[in-house]
Amino acid sequence: MQNTTELMPLILAGDGYQLTISDEAIQRKSEMLSKSMFVTTVASNDDSARAQFHTRQLAAMRIEVEKSRKLVKEPVNRIGKMIDAAAAEFLIEINAEEGRIKRLIGNHAEEVLRIKAEAERVERAAFEAARAAREAAEEGGIAAVIAAKKAAAEKMDASAEVATTKVAEGVRFAWDFEVVDLHMLAAKEPMLVKIEPRRAEILAELKDMEEHGYTVEELAATFGIRAFKKPIVSSR
Repeated sequence: MQNTTELMPLILAGDGYQLTISDEAIQRKSEMLSKSMFVTTVASNDDSARAQFHTRQLAAMRIEVEKSRKLVKEPVNRIGKMIDAAAAEFLIEINAEEGRIKRLIGNHAEEVLRIKAEAERVERAAFEAARAAREAAEEGGIAAVIAAKKAAAEKMDASAEVATTKVAEGVRFAWDFEVVDLHMLAAKEPMLVKIEPRRAEILAELKDMEEHGYTVEELAATFGIRAFKKPIVSSR
């Protein structure tokens, strides 16, 4: 049998990085698939042994391809990391300065928003005062009429202040959030969270249950898991 360490199904060829597959690898693949296609049933231990022989052959080529893939990618990945590192180092001061100035702009925008909110509060208060003064003026009295005119003027001034208080061009406010209580969020709005099982930890827990003599299927079911065993076919 040919030494697998000398095989290189994947190589770089041509100008730049152009991936090609060797003719030898293509031929070996074709031969293996031609032979393995006759494995259609496994009805005995002998059938299983013959089938496993083919899986080991197929797995051997899969492993060769995986090794060569990593070997071919290694220099490309190394260059990519060097490029990323150089760019990141060059941009340290740029990013810091960009962030500093954006914070100044954001602080100003937040202050403008605060001032606008205060102006709107004053406008609402002036509107209520003007309405109350107008109702009093309708009941008569010079003092009431004067008070109504004064309240109306204050309302106009407040409205003008609201109208002229604007956030600078190029700045907008968008909603953001931080989660204070993840468990509460999951309980109240489950569609807003993503829950994933930790496969490695679950498998380790199932194995530990078995080692301690528990009925794994029953115990796992108590916390929402259907545990079962499946056959693992060795490729060695």
